[in-house]
Amino acid sequence: MTSSSAPPPPAPSSGNAPRTGPTHVSEAAYEFLLAEILHWVEKECAKETRRRLGPAASDSDAKTTATGGTGRDDATATETAQSREERAIMSAERAAAKIERLGFDVGYRLCERLAQHKALGPPPAAASSSSGKDGPDPSASVQLEAVKFLCKEFWTEVFRKQIDKLQTNHRGVFVLKDHELRWLRRLPPEDETARVAAIKMLAFPCGLIRGALSNLGIAAVVSCDFLADGKNMAACSFNIKVKS
Repeated sequence: MTSSSAPPPPAPSSGNAPRTGPTHVSEAAYEFLLAEILHWVEKECAKETRRRLGPAASDSDAKTTATGGTGRDDATATETAQSREERAIMSAERAAAKIERLGFDVGYRLCERLAQHKALGPPPAAASSSSGKDGPDPSASVQLEAVKFLCKEFWTEVFRKQIDKLQTNHRGVFVLKDHELRWLRRLPPEDETARVAAIKMLAFPCGLIRGALSNLGIAAVVSCDFLADGKNMAACSFNIKVKS
C-alpha cells in the first residue's frame, strides 16, 4: 500500500502579504472625533445639572410656559430666566472640567510613552535633598527641561509642530504661545459663537499639558488665552504655574 501526502499549500504571494508598517489615521477624523466628544460631554453635563437641581427647575419652566409671560407674572418669568442662566453656567463649568480631565488622562499616558527614554527627573543630589519634603519639588532647571520637552517632542506628536514661543520668569511660571493651533484654524475670526466653541475646545489641550507635566512629577495649574484680540482664533497661549 502506498501512502500519499497532501501537497503543501502554496506560498502566499507578495501582493497578499500582511502589512507591517504603521497605521495612519486622517487628521480630520481625529478633529471630528474631538468635536463629537465635546458635544457628548456638553449633553451629559446638561442632563447631570438638571438632575442635581431636581424638579423645582422644571416646575418653574412649566409655570412660565403656562402663563405665557403675562404682565403679572413678569417676576416669575425673570426668576425662571435667571435659573436657566444659572443652569447653563453650571453645565458649562462641569463640561469644561470634564473635558480638561479627559485631556489630563490622554496627556499623562502619552507623555509616559514619549518620555520613557528621557532623563527628565531631578538629579540624585536634588532628589536626596528634597526627600524630607511632602512630595516632589523639582528645581527650576528641571522644570525648564520638562517644559522644553513639552514644547518640542510632546507638542510635535500631538500637533505636528513645536510651540512657537516659550517664555518664563524662572520662578515656576511659563507661557507657551502657539500662533496656529491646528484644532482651531477652521474657526472664523471675530465671531462670538466661534470664540465660545474655541474656549470649550481649549480645555482639552490645557488638560494635555497638565497631564504631561504630572507624569513628569510637576504639579501645575494651566489656563489659556487668545492672542491678537480674537482676530485669529488659532493663535493662543497656555499659561503654566507650577504649584510650590
